Amino acid sequence: MNIFAHPEAMTFLADHYDGGWHPWPFFWIFPLLFWATVIVFFVFARRRRFRGHQSGIGALRIAFARGEITEDQYRSRLAVLRERGGKPRGGETPST
Repeated sequence: MNIFAHPEAMTFLADHYDGGWHPWPFFWIFPLLFWATVIVFFVFARRRRFRGHQSGIGALRIAFARGEITEDQYRSRLAVLRERGGKPRGGETPST
């Protein structure tokens, strides 16, 4: 059964249609939320990707992978970083 087959329904719909498109008052919020979600996703993905490179352990891994330090140096420095929690103490700079 189709509602448009009844003349009363068609008359009702025709009487209440003014021909214009009236968006919901807050129609702008959905595109805004979409783009905010996309931006937040990329920011967090980028932060997660590069977080390991900024830490002391990440820098140590990169130096070992490049061959700048030996395995013994890597293990001793890794033990020191894990002992300190992966962060240099105040005022100290990590030695390479």
